[in-house]
Amino acid sequence: MKGVALLTVPRSGSEWLGSLANATGSMGCFGEWLDPDHLKFVARSYDELERAVLKAGLSENGRFAIKLFPGHLRETREKFEKDFLFEMLKKHEIGLIFLERRDRLRQAISYYRASVSRQWTNRARGTGAKAAYDFAEISRACISLEDGYSFWSKYLDMLGLPHKHVVYEEMFEDPTPFLEAVAEHMGVAAPAERPASSIQIQRDGLTEEWAERFRSDAAANGIIDLLLEERPAVRTLSNLRRFFKKRPLTKAYS
Repeated sequence: MKGVALLTVPRSGSEWLGSLANATGSMGCFGEWLDPDHLKFVARSYDELERAVLKAGLSENGRFAIKLFPGHLRETREKFEKDFLFEMLKKHEIGLIFLERRDRLRQAISYYRASVSRQWTNRARGTGAKAAYDFAEISRACISLEDGYSFWSKYLDMLGLPHKHVVYEEMFEDPTPFLEAVAEHMGVAAPAERPASSIQIQRDGLTEEWAERFRSDAAANGIIDLLLEERPAVRTLSNLRRFFKKRPLTKAYS
């Protein structure tokens, strides 16, 4: 089976790029399929998970697509003691695309706001909660996102995996290189025209206001304490299992 795994972190533009490929109908179905909320299924075994993920990510022509964050691999490894991506690479022809967003600060602001409102796309209802400006939380989001990008860089480099690297800001101007890379990996024709997407870019004046305020606060007060602080552990079932197994707990935002 041929497919593509899009390796990235939250708020990188992956939802929008994936929707462009999905709109072709021949490039798999990009989604966060290792997240039970997206998969709408809770697997009891690794084999059960893999079958469900493959079914969710296939387009009618038998091509597979998935979007992966470091946390997805971590949760799967904790629950089933397997590296999902490593297993897929052994069994199938999976091309890898590493997506980064150059503007880390605005990405962190977007991530922090969405984590409060739970509105990850324009199609999601969310909770209606509004985030207040918080220098410390935005800083922690920056650190976490940077850690996520570092995870993928090390994963790809240490395993010597060939991959295509794309930058969101460049793809926003022209997503053709992304679509062509997906098409090449899958052995299908690239779209002649830019596909329509149902995803609207979530961007407003508040992000710009907060970015300016953050830079001003950082220049006035410094950042070293937040860089050196010990991040709290998150309250998840995965961390409960880690606690009983006497393993290190996953920290907030990681």
